[in-house]
Amino acid sequence: MPSEPGKTLLRWAYAAVAWLVVSFVWHVQMGVMYEDTMDPDDGTPVWVFLSYDALIVLMSVVGAVCVLATVTPWGRRAPSWLVRAPLWIGCAVLTMRGVPGLVENITTATGLTPHGLLGMEKEAVDTGSWDFWKTMVINGYFFLGAVLLVPATVLSRRSRRVAKTTRTLDPAPPAKTRS
Repeated sequence: MPSEPGKTLLRWAYAAVAWLVVSFVWHVQMGVMYEDTMDPDDGTPVWVFLSYDALIVLMSVVGAVCVLATVTPWGRRAPSWLVRAPLWIGCAVLTMRGVPGLVENITTATGLTPHGLLGMEKEAVDTGSWDFWKTMVINGYFFLGAVLLVPATVLSRRSRRVAKTTRTLDPAPPAKTRS
């Protein structure tokens, strides 16, 4: 039976995996329905869009596997750097993408920065438009990813350290003797 810290890690890890599964499904759908997803006025070549989307799908899969590796027995056999490095990179990417985007959306919606956080919009942003709220939901989703992945990553490190300490403090099992 997992200890209380172990249960906490399990909750954060499974929530992060659920977030990553939704990200995976979302981007697979975007890749399959790329004609509906791409902005025709953007001018981005299809191969660039599909390559970017495939990268996000791959990152979602790697992230889910790494998070699951922190809470499963097979994950303990993997070198810790192989699990933790992608998790910390994911934490950095989600935090750098989610926090500033959501802060900009919130400050724009409240009227603090009607021309965007950096003031680069020529006209005040229309906070009643579908595009504004769609961006708010997307930025909120990235922020949620950071909120879920950061604690799962931090707790997994602590869990691994505690497990390692416990193993070194436990006496060696008695040697088996033949009768």
